[in-house]
Amino acid sequence: MLKSSIAKRFLLLGAAGLIMSGTAQAQLESALNTAKASSSASAASQQRIEGLDDEADQAVREFRAVLQQKDNIALFIAQQDVFLQSQKSEIASLGRQLGTVEQIKQGMSPMMLKMAAVIEDTVKADIPFNLSERLTRVERMKNVLADPDVSPAEQYRQVLNAFKIEVSYGQGIDSYEGMHPTRPGNVVNFLRFGRVSLVYMTKDESEVGRYNLETSSWDVLKGADALALRKAIRISKGEAAPDVVFAPVTVSN
Repeated sequence: MLKSSIAKRFLLLGAAGLIMSGTAQAQLESALNTAKASSSASAASQQRIEGLDDEADQAVREFRAVLQQKDNIALFIAQQDVFLQSQKSEIASLGRQLGTVEQIKQGMSPMMLKMAAVIEDTVKADIPFNLSERLTRVERMKNVLADPDVSPAEQYRQVLNAFKIEVSYGQGIDSYEGMHPTRPGNVVNFLRFGRVSLVYMTKDESEVGRYNLETSSWDVLKGADALALRKAIRISKGEAAPDVVFAPVTVSN
């Protein structure tokens, strides 16, 4: 009886030990699983932290790029503002110049009309060399001045050109052919001494005449004057060697 009771106790103790051993194993496994889960969670958290850190670095780089763009845009705007101010100054200067141009244009018309009148009076009062050509130029100049479609610049050019041509006639000598001043139909050689004297000689050299500005008529020359003029005409036409020539002029008393 005693042995049986002891045996039951050992069995109970063994069973209890087994039960306790199983519980400890379960707790250990639970602890291990918890540790594993915690470790996994820690790894995941570390990955998230690293990802957030990368994102933060990227955000910093993007922010710096944005700041650089902002600085570039600010510099561009400043440059454009300088350019705009320069353009405004240029526009203001052009406006002032246009105002001056208008004033000049208003003063040019009377001046050009006066110059044209002086040229026309000079041609009509001058010795009658190349008269048809000169009067045609004067009429063309007057038509240009009367045409509103012609720019002031072109009008001024025409007047100035006519003025320069008339001035150039006062320099040197010139010979050309033309109609006899008193017997139309007969061709003669004319010789112009600047604006001082105008003479003619018939083709057969039998007659030499000089224009008298005081009487507005032609005087026939004889003797030494005729011989000197024949020589001057040959020199002007390249038919004789260059030499000193004298122009016949009218001396007022």
